[in-house]
Amino acid sequence: MIQQEWLIDETVPLAVSRGATRESVSIPEPTNLAVKLQDIFIWDTKKWFGDAEMRLDALVVHGCATPGEQTSIYTPQTFRFPGVKNNDRLPTGENGLLIFYGQAQHFLDIFITVSRNRQDSDDLATLLKEQLPSTEFQGAAATLLGLAIAAPQVASVTGALGAASVIGNLTYQVLRKVTGDTVGLYRTSWLQNRDNFGIGRHPQNGSHHVKDLSFWYEILQE
Repeated sequence: MIQQEWLIDETVPLAVSRGATRESVSIPEPTNLAVKLQDIFIWDTKKWFGDAEMRLDALVVHGCATPGEQTSIYTPQTFRFPGVKNNDRLPTGENGLLIFYGQAQHFLDIFITVSRNRQDSDDLATLLKEQLPSTEFQGAAATLLGLAIAAPQVASVTGALGAASVIGNLTYQVLRKVTGDTVGLYRTSWLQNRDNFGIGRHPQNGSHHVKDLSFWYEILQE
């Protein structure tokens, strides 16, 4: 599989401190989290005349899996926005766009992709289910499901982060085939022990601005 280069990649290796108060690897309890995107602006739809329909796909791999259930290792979301023009703010409501709400354990990996939507394109959940038999997905799923069976060591958490990356890259590849002008926009990984799941606002001030889109997001603990 081609390694996807995300336009913004804020992942930090497990061995590198991120300035959090806890750095040791332990066996933490699952935590209830919500991830929301805020102030999503489309500065250029890449369409000369009229408006465009955009789709935003978000994948969250959360490390809190149900043994034996492959689709429990991730949460995919697809949002479609018709009638988008240049410089529009996507209509996400006062509370933002909720891309994840549930339990996370050990780590939280976030992948965000924005595309020009095509009619009758499947949502991300359906596209990923079609990949379940693939060798890439099977290997990644086995690694992630292993976290739910035994107490993880540093090596197994590191392997799980690599497996999450595989699923994120697979997401980009399948979206690229069914949508137009797909951009692998953003990915990051937050560890539970080292980073406290990154709870807070990102970036701390302003927005991520890359190519023709800007946004910021927040991770909230219930």
